[in-house]
Amino acid sequence: MRWLVGWSSTAAGAVAAGSAGATGPDGETVHPVGSHLLWGDPDPLWAVGDWRPDEVRVVKADDRTRIAVLGICGATDEQLRVALFAARGGALRHLTAWPGSYTAIVQVGRRVTVCGDLAGARPVFHTPWAGGTAYATAALPLADLIEANLDFGHLAALLAAPDVPAALHDSTPYDGVKRVPPGHALILRAGAREIAGYEPVASLAVAAPATVPFSAVEAVRDESSKPTTETSFGTSRPRCRAARIAPSAIMSLAHTTAVQSRSISAVAAA
Repeated sequence: MRWLVGWSSTAAGAVAAGSAGATGPDGETVHPVGSHLLWGDPDPLWAVGDWRPDEVRVVKADDRTRIAVLGICGATDEQLRVALFAARGGALRHLTAWPGSYTAIVQVGRRVTVCGDLAGARPVFHTPWAGGTAYATAALPLADLIEANLDFGHLAALLAAPDVPAALHDSTPYDGVKRVPPGHALILRAGAREIAGYEPVASLAVAAPATVPFSAVEAVRDESSKPTTETSFGTSRPRCRAARIAPSAIMSLAHTTAVQSRSISAVAAA
């Protein structure tokens, strides 16, 4: 198992080069076991597990502006550098447009952005911790970090509707650990978190032009009265469709039936 993990706190933390960690409940410095530090405080990031050298890339513009890509990514270092400057202005969609399977993390000052993919194949999880927010690409390390209990509501929804992702929303099997929805990014600013969508959402419904009801009825009536031509064994012959009952006649019949029903009910009550 391998994942990336990091956190952002309200405190500035240590500023020494290469230092990283957070203060635990007992005042101890906490950092992931068996991890490789990608950048240090005040918003550290680690890669944990067996990553190949070509699967972990960090491109810097300066000490406080950088991008990390973990996984298989088809972008070159120059493309990552250009994307970093675009992301500094707030653009995020292009960070998920390169071929491959990867997770992109951008740091600009105290703002850290972790992009999830559109399909949710490489999820991102987060939880409040140590006066800020911890995040990872696996839910179990975060659950172990905060000693979370099971989320029985999530498990019940998973059993009741296993094929309906909307029933789970952003929950996980662990209470207090949340999942970033597909097509969204986790944005941290000095410990404060925000979930923002980067994919434009458009309705699939296509609106039809407005039509006057009376004109629509007349158009259907005219179309039904036109003769049609059927071909049978190479011969053609005209055929008229069956006559249609006018909508006004249907409404009149319905009104008459309703009046008769009320009359019968009144007689029966008497």
